[in-house]
Amino acid sequence: MPFYDFACSQCSKEFTVRRKFAEMDDPAPCPECGSDDTKRQISIFYATNTGSSTAAASSPKTNVRHI
Repeated sequence: MPFYDFACSQCSKEFTVRRKFAEMDDPAPCPECGSDDTKRQISIFYATNTGSSTAAASSPKTNVRHI
């Protein structure tokens, strides 16, 4: 199961939740204040290649690998 980042609208706490793909946009209760007024945040995706060649290129501005 993938991890998703959320932010609480009440206390501004940011937290990560592991859940099914089909549940990715469902609100997650805030672990700090218990509010259900939370929104999923955009996350950075990172992948590596364990083979001898790499199919990803590194961006010099952000140091994030794009596939």
